[in-house]
Amino acid sequence: MHLFLNISLHRMYDHYLPKLLQVIQVLDQEEIWMKETKETNTIGGIVLHICEHIRRNTLQYTDSAIQFSKGIEEYFPQFDWSSEELCEHVQMTFDKWRNEIMKCIDSLDSNVDIHCLYHLVEHTAYHLGQIIDRVKRIKRISFQFCQKGLNEKTLREMVEEKCTK
Repeated sequence: MHLFLNISLHRMYDHYLPKLLQVIQVLDQEEIWMKETKETNTIGGIVLHICEHIRRNTLQYTDSAIQFSKGIEEYFPQFDWSSEELCEHVQMTFDKWRNEIMKCIDSLDSNVDIHCLYHLVEHTAYHLGQIIDRVKRIKRISFQFCQKGLNEKTLREMVEEKCTK
C-alpha cells in the first residue's frame, strides 16, 4: 500500500501536474473556453472537471464518511478565467491533494480507498490526454514531455529514491 501511495503521489504531482500546467500556459483565454463543437467540452471545463475529482478525493482523505449526493459526470463548468487564473486553481488543487496524500503515506492508519485512488489517477490521465491532444491540435505544437524528463523511467527513479529514504 505504501508503495502504491507513493507511485500515485509522484504520478499525479510530479508527472501529470507539470504537463497540465504547461499545456494550459500556452493557451489564451479564448482558446481555454472555446467549444470546438456543440457536443464537446471546453479545455477549461475539462481541467475544472479534473480539479473537482481531485478536490472530492482530498476531502474524503480527511473524512472517509463524506458522501457526495451528485456525481461529476456532467461537471464541466464554464468560467472566464485566464490561463494564469486557471493554473493557480490547478496548482492549489493539486497542492491540497498532495498535502493530504502525504499525511496518508506517513500515517499507519490511512483513509485512502485504494480503488478510489486508482480511479483518480486513471481519470486524471485520461482527461490529461484529451487536453494535451486538443492543445497540440489547436496550437500545432509538440510538447516532447518524454524527451524533457516527464517519462516513466524518471518517474520510477523518483519513486524508488523516495521509498529508499
